[in-house]
Amino acid sequence: MTAEAAPLRTAPIRREEGGMRVFSWSTSTPDLHARYRLEWRFRARPERDTIQGEFR
Repeated sequence: MTAEAAPLRTAPIRREEGGMRVFSWSTSTPDLHARYRLEWRFRARPERDTIQGEFR
């Protein structure tokens, strides 16, 4: 049961808590039987562009 990637309707909320960044997200109108998967990209390391073979 997978679907195409799509942006969230509402942005995640970031807050500082005890010296850590905490992210949360909720929706008040989820689709019936909806499943959500969040994917993170960290900027600390350059990511290799698989098409061009370059770092971005």
